[in-house]
Amino acid sequence: MPRILLVAVPALALVGAGMGLALAPAAPEPVVEIAEPSAVPTQPVSVVVDVVGAVARPGVVTLRAGARVIDALAAAGGVTADADTTALNRAAVLRDGMRIYVPRHGEELRAGTVGTPAETTIDINRASSAELESLPGIGPSTASRIIRSRETKPFARVEELQTRGLVTARVFADIRELVSTR
Repeated sequence: MPRILLVAVPALALVGAGMGLALAPAAPEPVVEIAEPSAVPTQPVSVVVDVVGAVARPGVVTLRAGARVIDALAAAGGVTADADTTALNRAAVLRDGMRIYVPRHGEELRAGTVGTPAETTIDINRASSAELESLPGIGPSTASRIIRSRETKPFARVEELQTRGLVTARVFADIRELVSTR
């Protein structure tokens, strides 16, 4: 009899352990949450502009964000000998989709080209940080505050820069004619 016990007891223990595992509740499936990408505004990496008129290679050029009109002129092969660049603001920061027209000597500058008031103002509802920082009295911190403010509520009028407390009266007076809310 002791021999049977030596074999039966371990066999019963194994059967009991097997039954315990078989009848035990299964571990819950791990919960996997897939996070949706957050809508974090990003600055464009590049801008695409159309350079036409008195340039060596008229056409569409792609430049880094924050590039200026002078960079677009260089990308178009430079201006021709008969180009009149006096009306162009070669230091203006480019905006995506902008058209730059370089007139020839004696030619009137067309409306809607760089150098006319409509193009030389910076749209505070769409400007990049670099464009805002090109304004007098606007540094990285103020540019960042302007961008955060417009994300909450777009500007209806340029005066809101001052009424929202984003710039001082002195800075606003300096930039008033340089900004718009197109």
